[in-house]
Formats: sequence, C-alpha cells, structure tokens
Amino acid sequence: MKYKNGTGILFSFLWATAAIAMKIGILSVDPLILAIIRFLISGLIMIIISTFLLKEKISKKNDWYQISILGLLNITIYLGCLFTAIMTISAGLLNLFIAINPILITLFTSYFLKRKISTNEKLGFSICFIGLLIATIPTLKESKSNFFGICLLILGMTSYSLGSVYYKKNELKLSNLTINGYQTFIGGLFLLPIAYYYKSQTILYDTNFYVSLVWLTVVISIFANNIWFSLLKKDTVKASKWLFLAPIFGYFLSFVLLGEEITIYAYLGIVLVLLGLKINK
Repeated sequence: MKYKNGTGILFSFLWATAAIAMKIGILSVDPLILAIIRFLISGLIMIIISTFLLKEKISKKNDWYQISILGLLNITIYLGCLFTAIMTISAGLLNLFIAINPILITLFTSYFLKRKISTNEKLGFSICFIGLLIATIPTLKESKSNFFGICLLILGMTSYSLGSVYYKKNELKLSNLTINGYQTFIGGLFLLPIAYYYKSQTILYDTNFYVSLVWLTVVISIFANNIWFSLLKKDTVKASKWLFLAPIFGYFLSFVLLGEEITIYAYLGIVLVLLGLKINK
C-alpha cells in the first residue's frame, strides 16, 4: 500500500513540475514549437528502446488505430491546448485545473465503462469542483485572454480524461513504453500543421530552452507518463485521484520557482481540493 501511495505521490509531484518547465521554456521558444520538439524526441527515444531492447513491434492495424486515437486525445489536443494556454495562464492555475480530470474521468468511466459512482466520490468530487471554481475567481476578473486560456484548459482536460478512459476500455496488449512512445510521436506529428501556422517566435538556444526541453522530454513525457499508464492499468478512477494532489505541489512550486502569488482564493481552493480528496479516500 505504501508503495502504491509513494508511486501516486511521485507522479503528482512530477506532473505538477510540467507547468513550471513550460513557463520557463516559452521564454525562449514558441510554446507549440517547444511541444513538438519535446514530443518527437521523447517519442522517438521510447520507440527505439521498445523496438531494440524490448523487441516489441506494432503489427495489428487495430493497434495502430487505437494508439493514433490516444495520440490525438492525450498529446495533440490535451497538451496542444495546455502549451497554448500557458501563455496567458499562470502555472499555478494550470496545475489547479488538473484537478478537473478526476471528475471527468469518473463521469466518463461511469458512462463508457458502466462503473458505479459511490456517494463519497460524488460528494468529494463536488467539493473539489467548488474549490476549483473559487480558485479561478481572480483570473476570471483579469482579462479576456485569461478567459480564453481557461477555455483551452477545459478542452484539454476533457480530451485527456477521454483518452484515459479510452486507454482503459481497450486495454492494448503492448507495454506502457511502446504505447507511450508511439502515441507521443504520432501526437506530435498531428500537431505539426497547427504549430507551423501559428509560429510567431524564433528559438533562443539558451539555458531556459535546454532545461525546459530536457525536463519535459525525459522526466514528464517518458518517466511520468509511463507511471500514469501503470496506474491506469490498475484502476482508472483510483489513478485519477492522484491528479488532485498536483495543484498542491503546483502552487508551491510556482511560488518558490516562479514567484507567482498565491491568493486567498487559491488557498481556499487548495483546502477544498484536499478535503474532497480525503472524502474520496
């Protein structure tokens, strides 16, 4: 049990660092260009490892189809939206919005996988959602650009939640590394036309760029994503609950590393998210 909890906490912490790395990276490169470089490199690394070390290849057409759907949902739409939203949204708020994923995953699991939602889950998720709304109040008051960013976040979170349920429903008979590698690479390819159309900044090859790229590629795309797939295989809803912890780590890291303010609304939102998580335990 301790091992499972430790794995979940590690995933939550690493997932929260992604927004910080993205904020640092966009100081030197267009967000979608950074996203594509990250996806193609990390996807290629995982594909090479799975092909030559694990000796695993995708031969079934249906597997290609399902992995392409995962790439579209988990990479192209989800991370494409997040990388675009980070231009107008704080890293702390982005991490807080990750808390919407467990709610959506539970709802989608109930509908697509016919999983019954318990009373505690309903109550806990409702409290978490209220906390999320309270924490966004200051941002909603700031500007229309932030409202657009929030809309992108909602779209991205919905896509990621659907991708998680789709993964559990189909249960591909392939290793996590192979699935993650191909979905990441394919998702990056899907994003190429959009990134090319909206490209507005040249790459500045400095410390910010390299630190962000290495962290997002190795730690997030390869390591954290594979932890997520292993959690999903055991129980989709239980795995999703670890996403509630990401905002807690996210606000702390944003304050320490980026100097972002933690408002009273954020504090209240965090308390409610923790309360909702406790009820769901």
